Amino acid sequence: MCRLKLVMAAAIAAVAVQLLCVHSADAATLTATATATATATVDDAAPKPPIKRVSPDDAAPRTALVVQDNVAMRAAAKDSSPAQAQLWRGEALEIRGERPDHFQVYDYRRERGGFVRKTALLPLNGPAAQPDALLAALRVVRQQPGAESLGLGLAAAYVQAASAAQMNGVDGAEVLDAMGTLAERLADRASRTPARADGVATVALSAAETQVAAQLDVAARYGLRFRTLEREAGAMQLCYDGEAFRRVLAMPASMPEQKARAALALTRADCLDPVATPPQREQMDQWRADVLDKVDLRDPALATHWRNRVLMRQSGVWSSLAFIRARRASVAGVTGAAVSPTTLQVDASSAASRRALEAFARVVPAELSDDDQPTYNDAAMRGNAMRWAALPAGAPEQTLGPVKLSVAAGQPGETCLTLTMNGAKEGSAPLLRHCAWGLVMTASARINREGTAIAIASVPADGWRELWLLRRTAQGWKVSVLPPVAAQPGLGYAEFAGWVPGGKELLVARESRAEGRYKRSYELVDLDTLETKRQAGDVTMLGAFQRWQAADWKGATLSLR
Repeated sequence: MCRLKLVMAAAIAAVAVQLLCVHSADAATLTATATATATATVDDAAPKPPIKRVSPDDAAPRTALVVQDNVAMRAAAKDSSPAQAQLWRGEALEIRGERPDHFQVYDYRRERGGFVRKTALLPLNGPAAQPDALLAALRVVRQQPGAESLGLGLAAAYVQAASAAQMNGVDGAEVLDAMGTLAERLADRASRTPARADGVATVALSAAETQVAAQLDVAARYGLRFRTLEREAGAMQLCYDGEAFRRVLAMPASMPEQKARAALALTRADCLDPVATPPQREQMDQWRADVLDKVDLRDPALATHWRNRVLMRQSGVWSSLAFIRARRASVAGVTGAAVSPTTLQVDASSAASRRALEAFARVVPAELSDDDQPTYNDAAMRGNAMRWAALPAGAPEQTLGPVKLSVAAGQPGETCLTLTMNGAKEGSAPLLRHCAWGLVMTASARINREGTAIAIASVPADGWRELWLLRRTAQGWKVSVLPPVAAQPGLGYAEFAGWVPGGKELLVARESRAEGRYKRSYELVDLDTLETKRQAGDVTMLGAFQRWQAADWKGATLSLR
């Protein structure tokens, strides 16, 4: 039992154990040093109340947690005395003695002693140091934004005080869940970008930054680790490494909600390494899919909104896997070509895309909260971007009315389209040849009734699907690309939704989240100029969509969710 307890403490709260242990061997020496330091700075003329010494044999508290931020540890029990250090919530101190309104303490990390007001400390002694009391305090602090480091200190104290049976039970799982949640919330606070930069905001921001940095330092003392990732425009993302959440997933006593929260925290897309290579990304996404599978979605005890969140994350992860596997197949050969390794990768991509669509279909929209709506939209965009991969791949060469469309491999990762007249002699010049990087979904090719335009889907990046338009003009056939939005690629799609009779217009559905903005629209586009003639945010408000939308688009798209 003792061995198991020490292993758990070492992995999660190694520093806490050191801080909370009683250093009885050198207590006298350290007390004398701290007392001499404090006494040397006190005015000799002022009356000094006697210091009540704390003996190792006393029932008095030996340790305490700091419960306020920016607390001064002073050289003497006076507010006018010089500050020896600034303390922050959650730090653990050893109590050496007390005055009427101060505790004499020693900080082992800073190797410094001093005096701290009693109102700023939570002594851990007697009933207050029992696991049940620590858990009750942790439940309260867990709900308070800005008190994450104090919650981590209480969790570390619980790990030190609890027995092996308690740590392996329901209460132990709750403590680990709280520890992971607090660490994740603290990392999110540190990653936020200030909205304003005026004088007043700068002062407030400086204080907030100082508080977060100090609380991160406190968290590090309890053995929690964080990773720093660089994002666009020099922004930094801080991510908790998730050790506490991994233990929650491995514990049989964990509740369904705790497992779901742990799986979601471990599989966050914004905490993936942005410079990972495609093989590394595929391995990571497969691990994320395996972690999400550990949540039993059939458990009736799991609330619907938590089930929705896991399903939306699964949909996004499997969509990413579908893209990576299809991309690897395109490097080996053209989609649909009779190459064994390529065919296997196409099959794997198709299976992953189907799993993404199945997970999305199981989401219950009526049980989505306002906070879940952006995640729901993101899952829809990822799933819709790769939905063509779930269908059988089109042939490398297709006859579309009067023309023939061929798809061939160019340079590694490049796909080339060649358009020729149907029945043209071998060796004759093609009507059009276009090469580009990305996945070309040959099964999506659609030609209008007049034979003057072809629409085909292309996926150049994970979660970003473009619409290629091949048009016959007076100068010959040309290719144009309609992106989801005129911005840096993020998440989104632009997809063909139907042809308008006459050969002059087509219907396009677009949805995107790029550069911090979200938009979904249904548009009537002019084929000659590619300008949007009319658009609406609701498909029912655009008459052209009611009359001319394609039946296969209406039945398969996620845009009409």
